Amino acid sequence: MKTIIIYASTHHGNTKKVVERMAARVSADVVDITKTKQPNLSGYDIIGIASGVYFGSFHEGIKKWAANAAFDHKQKVFLVATCGALYRDHTKGMKKLLQEKGIACIGSFQCRGYDTFGIFGKIGGIAKNHPNEQDFKKAQEFIRKMVEK
Repeated sequence: MKTIIIYASTHHGNTKKVVERMAARVSADVVDITKTKQPNLSGYDIIGIASGVYFGSFHEGIKKWAANAAFDHKQKVFLVATCGALYRDHTKGMKKLLQEKGIACIGSFQCRGYDTFGIFGKIGGIAKNHPNEQDFKKAQEFIRKMVEK
């Protein structure tokens, strides 16, 4: 299954690290949406959408891209989020956007990522040393399952 992961990772590179490990596991292509505004999705069976979490939501660039992207209804989509605190499903908004477009989300993965945004910076950050090797292993297992679906 030909796979691509579109991502945004702007602060500490948490999402980029996770995406690179996932991509290496299944030989996926990766595209940083902050550098490539209109990635070509044709020819891909599986599309990953990955982002750090900003005020409880995906990066604005990812959301804007996904809202305008021309998905083929045969393509499978999964979501990935990295955030300082895992107290809720941060992929919920993106799932809703995809659902409104008639695209099914086949799964989502979240892990902690070092966060120094806002008040967290004043206390030295939260989720230090994340993502870590255990997070990467879980991410690689998740993408393996997504590709086998």
